[in-house]
Amino acid sequence: MRVTRFFTTADGGSAFDEVEISVDAGAPDAWGNALRSSDAFASPAVRVFEAPAGAFQSWHNAPRRQLCVMMQGVWEVGTTDGQKRRWGPGEMFHPADVDGKGHTSRVIEGPVRMVFVPLPADFDLRRAE
Repeated sequence: MRVTRFFTTADGGSAFDEVEISVDAGAPDAWGNALRSSDAFASPAVRVFEAPAGAFQSWHNAPRRQLCVMMQGVWEVGTTDGQKRRWGPGEMFHPADVDGKGHTSRVIEGPVRMVFVPLPADFDLRRAE
């Protein structure tokens, strides 16, 4: 499963790239469907987050490596290389810029509601090709 990640660059800025969450574990269900999933991982502090319409956050860091799953609204993130990307309901992204200058965030359509799923340090996300 491909996920957009934003991360800290070597010069302390931020940029986007794509990573893969491996969904290689598979087994058929009782009806013969070929279902696949990622490896299980323990997340210490899943939270539901809400930001009001019009909210803007200037440069800041992600508090931890996490997956963000959008439930409502449209969220925009800007990186120091001048790029901006948006996510809406059902989409997921991976903040990983826990140091450096960070990123900006803005509610495009709100309120925004999302679920934060912190990742353990050993959870492997590999760069998409």
